[in-house]
Amino acid sequence: MYNMIPDTLQEVQTKLSWLLANGYSATQESVITDGILAGTDLMFEDALEGPYWTVLWQEENKTLLVRGALGENLGAISPRTTFNTFSEDFIQNPASTWLNISTQVEKLIKAN
Repeated sequence: MYNMIPDTLQEVQTKLSWLLANGYSATQESVITDGILAGTDLMFEDALEGPYWTVLWQEENKTLLVRGALGENLGAISPRTTFNTFSEDFIQNPASTWLNISTQVEKLIKAN
C-alpha cells in the first residue's frame, strides 16, 4: 500500500487512510503529489526500459523537471493549463491528469 500510485480519488483516500493508520504523516495533497511524481518517473522508466532519466519537482506541485542520464535538463511537465497545480488538476479529473502527463512524457522522449 505504501508504494501504491493512486489513479483515482478513491485510491488517494484509501492510501491516505492506510498511511495515517500506520503512523505516517500525510495529507490528500501529499498523497496526490507523491503519486504524480512516482507515476511520471515510472512512465519514463517504462518507456526508456530503465531508470535513465530522473523526474523531480522543479516547483512543488506545479512543475516537474526531467533530467537526463548526465544530469542535464531535458524539459518540464506542467498540469493542464486551466489548473495551477497538479493536485487541483487531479481532483478535477484524474484520468485527464494522467493523459496530460503521458502526452508530455511522450513529447519529451521524442524530442530527446
